[in-house]
Amino acid sequence: MSTRRTATVAAAVSAILTTVAGCGLGDGGTADSAAKASPTATAPFTKETVANEVGAAADASGLPPGDDSMAGMPQGEWRDCVAPWLADAPDAADGFAATVERLEKLGWQVTTSREEQDVTFRTLTKQGWKVYARHFAMEGFGAEQPVSFTAVKDGCALPDEVQRDLSDDPA
Repeated sequence: MSTRRTATVAAAVSAILTTVAGCGLGDGGTADSAAKASPTATAPFTKETVANEVGAAADASGLPPGDDSMAGMPQGEWRDCVAPWLADAPDAADGFAATVERLEKLGWQVTTSREEQDVTFRTLTKQGWKVYARHFAMEGFGAEQPVSFTAVKDGCALPDEVQRDLSDDPA
């Protein structure tokens, strides 16, 4: 093949590659750039999403199935922005700690952590939600200890009696 013909073929190949690169291969047309994932929209972080994360973390931590109903709580619109989870477990301290750790691995951040007498308090936050986590190791509960993880959307107008139960204030 002559040098002139080789140069013409090379120019044609280059033109084809340039055209292909401009039609969707992105930043220069390399195979690496074609394989990059495009950013995806983030799914809404809903009450159901939060409830599923908390329930799955508790299940994976060895806690028994929890009660996520709102039975016995006051009626009102506030129920749309609260996701409760409650269980009684024998010696629940390890399951409680493991659940908090799993939630942290899911992107929840512990913002409050304290112990008062026989109650352990943790508050975790993520994407406009707070989880008020509580472990009660007080005597009088028998062999089982209550553990609760109550998620509340920021800005939710809670009834006073619910707000008092979730308060981070040690008073």
